[in-house]
Amino acid sequence: MRQGDKVLGLACLLTLLHYTGAYMRVPVLPLYATAHGASPAAVGLIMGAHMVVAAISAIPFGLASDRWGRRTLLLGGMALSALTSLLLPLVSLPPGLMVIYGAAGLGVAAFTPSVMSLVGDVAAPGAMARAYGWYTMALYAGFGLGPILGGYVAQGWSERAAFVVAGIIIAASLAAGGMLPRVETGAARSAPLAAFDQVRRNRRVWAGWTATVSGLGLWGAILTFFPLLARERGILPLEIGLVLGVQAFVNTAARVPAGWLLDRTGTRRPYVLGGLVTAALATALLPHASGRADFVLLSAVIGAAFAMTFVAVGAALSEATTPATRGLAMGGYSTAIYIGMGLASITLGPVMAG
Repeated sequence: MRQGDKVLGLACLLTLLHYTGAYMRVPVLPLYATAHGASPAAVGLIMGAHMVVAAISAIPFGLASDRWGRRTLLLGGMALSALTSLLLPLVSLPPGLMVIYGAAGLGVAAFTPSVMSLVGDVAAPGAMARAYGWYTMALYAGFGLGPILGGYVAQGWSERAAFVVAGIIIAASLAAGGMLPRVETGAARSAPLAAFDQVRRNRRVWAGWTATVSGLGLWGAILTFFPLLARERGILPLEIGLVLGVQAFVNTAARVPAGWLLDRTGTRRPYVLGGLVTAALATALLPHASGRADFVLLSAVIGAAFAMTFVAVGAALSEATTPATRGLAMGGYSTAIYIGMGLASITLGPVMAG
């Protein structure tokens, strides 16, 4: 087995463990905060602080990974994620929770562009999309497992126990990350201003960021407003969860096959555009669906379209950059994710109210 494949496998394992632990906190923290007197507005500020900090700091951390190495930023991000998880049970007032969960956003922002860049650095020739297929499959598996495990621990023991277990899981990923070798890319480091200028003039990078904002805008709209639509149609909460779960499952399972297809064809643009258009059309059809089976089918189509789109975007961004600027580009990608999801919730709320 190539050394690069071993590094890729370890990166996927770290991603799975880190995001399982990080996303254990997502459904539990609002419950914990409200149980200690936080208002809905305060809960929004606590959760929003995490996203805002992550969005703002992802680009600087991506640039730092280009200069100081992927391993340093990746391990530092996991350490901060573990520490903040273990600190959450020690505070209960909203200001303290907002500070700690905001700091947790720094951990995610340091980890994500670093590991995404590492995947691009070690991918085998002609297998870039497959590498991102494996990485994103691990990522979305963590997205799915984390909330389930967090809810299970919180219900069986307590919210505080869920935070502690999350910290232990992330600490385990940090211990495994100690085996990660330093990957020498042979690329000269660019001065920060020169790196920014190279990325600023790279139209392929901007295209990838724009596609990400567009796609995550769709996803954010579905996560925020589909439950409201389904409730109006008489769909039960469990069934709403099933519909969204189908989307998540297909999105995860289709990642590796999507990467194989993308590497076989050697092209990215048609799959990005085709995936976005397919997801947009399926999303537009959701209000016109007549029954539960229609919702499930459209959800599966959206999941497959997102899988194809974002494996292609990840591969395209990596191929459009050198190791000297890849972290910066992936930091921008992370920021685009948060912008897309935030814009959907903020701008479409008044539309739904009207």
